Amino acid sequence: MMSLPTRSVIAQKVHENWASALTVALISLPLSIALSIASGAGPLPGLIAGIWGTLIGSIFIGSNYNILGASGALSTVLFTITIAAPLELGATVLPLIAITTGVLTLLIWVLKINRFLYYIPSSVMYGFAAGVAILIAASQIFDATGLSDLSRTGSLIGDIKTFILHRASIHLPSLTVFLSFLTGILIWKKYNKKVPAVIPAAFLGIAFGYVEERYFPIDITSLHDKFGDISSTVYLPVNWSAFVDILSEPALLQWIVSAAGIVVLISTLETLITAKLCDKMTKTQSSSSRELFGLALSNIGSGVFGGLPTTGVFIRTGANIKAGATHRTSGILAAIFTAFIALIILPFFTYLPMAVIAAILINTALGLLELDKFETYWKHERVSFSIAIVVTLITIFHDAGLGVVVGAMIALFIFADRVSHGRFDIIWNFHSGPNLESRSNRALLIPPLSQPVTAVTYSMAGNFSYIDAERHAENLKALVAHKDIPVIIVRLRDLFSADYEGLAVLNELVDTATQQHKTIIFSSIAPHIKQELLSFDNFVQLEKNGRLTNKTRDALQLLGIPA
Repeated sequence: MMSLPTRSVIAQKVHENWASALTVALISLPLSIALSIASGAGPLPGLIAGIWGTLIGSIFIGSNYNILGASGALSTVLFTITIAAPLELGATVLPLIAITTGVLTLLIWVLKINRFLYYIPSSVMYGFAAGVAILIAASQIFDATGLSDLSRTGSLIGDIKTFILHRASIHLPSLTVFLSFLTGILIWKKYNKKVPAVIPAAFLGIAFGYVEERYFPIDITSLHDKFGDISSTVYLPVNWSAFVDILSEPALLQWIVSAAGIVVLISTLETLITAKLCDKMTKTQSSSSRELFGLALSNIGSGVFGGLPTTGVFIRTGANIKAGATHRTSGILAAIFTAFIALIILPFFTYLPMAVIAAILINTALGLLELDKFETYWKHERVSFSIAIVVTLITIFHDAGLGVVVGAMIALFIFADRVSHGRFDIIWNFHSGPNLESRSNRALLIPPLSQPVTAVTYSMAGNFSYIDAERHAENLKALVAHKDIPVIIVRLRDLFSADYEGLAVLNELVDTATQQHKTIIFSSIAPHIKQELLSFDNFVQLEKNGRLTNKTRDALQLLGIPA
């Protein structure tokens, strides 16, 4: 039975994490409001998600660093849901979507279906994120140009047509404010890496809005002008009667389950990817199962209190890590600080110009648009590049959820074609006595007890793709971690192709072996794969040290083992 932490331990965790928590809270407050508006829900539901969703998620997730909350990746999906909502529910359906999302995620966790999500490659998520980034940017053309009275249509083409029809009414002071703040945000990001740009942008925007309204009125639309008074609250009423109606009507039940299903797919993938990035940044290992459990409870809690669906958010998570977080206490305190700050200063946010919110959201969109990933795919994996482009286009011009589903289906077909070629062989090498060999059997990754092992030769064959990468990574890490295996020889003679993610796994393996003071040698590498591997500094160093051998026999001779 796990014991509760003592008062001194709690005090130490609070002392270590309060500064990073405050940083996350100062980011979360304006960003949650902005993303909530982008979701079509008004300013408060996103803030509720940033309080209760973050608090509950931080308690139960597997990572010590991941921050759950309202997300840019979900904003366009949620806006589409508000337009299609039955019973004229509009944005009031979003808390119900959050609860349904949480229940479905919990079901996935219970049935352990999440393991199938690992078969969706990162190219699908990067393509989806790029499409969402473009949609978020396009959705801000009204607020950025002082046309905040116009309603979004829910489609890129529709919004552009509406903008063109009303272009003569562009409000130049609003456009000037938007461009000034966006430029300031980009300059701040370039020269100040410690304090996220959204913090000064929000508070300077509030100050500007206050002065403009009180002393130099130039008719710039503020948060108050568009949404009215904003009360200091940590709870919003939920339309429970509508939920009962939806659950009792099969057609409506099917609609909310299908709508929440898309949110589940996106939020689960984004949360697990963010947790994986956390692990890389902090050299830790989180539990994907607990991550999913925490995500489920986070969504249910957010919905019960009237908030939006939640997911892992890398902007806040990255800031959390960079600000010095050491424990999940940081996320818990961040939620508490967000609530405390909101209760005190939320009414002042009514002065925030919509043009400034547009600048903040454009900056968020730029963060989602990771062009370097597309460049990497273009150089190393054209198939992944094509998948990402297809997902991006479908997301932009048709439906974000459909883009992810189509991308996943394409990846599944590619996997079905490639997986039949993949296998691995294990050879246990001894200084004396015959070598022992096993084929594609994870149960035999444990070295035999008959005599001390001098080295193990791990052979890969066929194609080393994003699917095989996960399996091979687990096998190789298990070999590296075993105390009775001093040397690992990775034999690539029968490997005829490898994508960038697969090669990155091998590069990470070298890091792991180095940290654990294990010797690692690569042998029999095809010239085209060797050329790709030498793009990593680790393999350049291995080549200098003579640990990229032409044949496995050469590697064994280095170790004094009979070939």
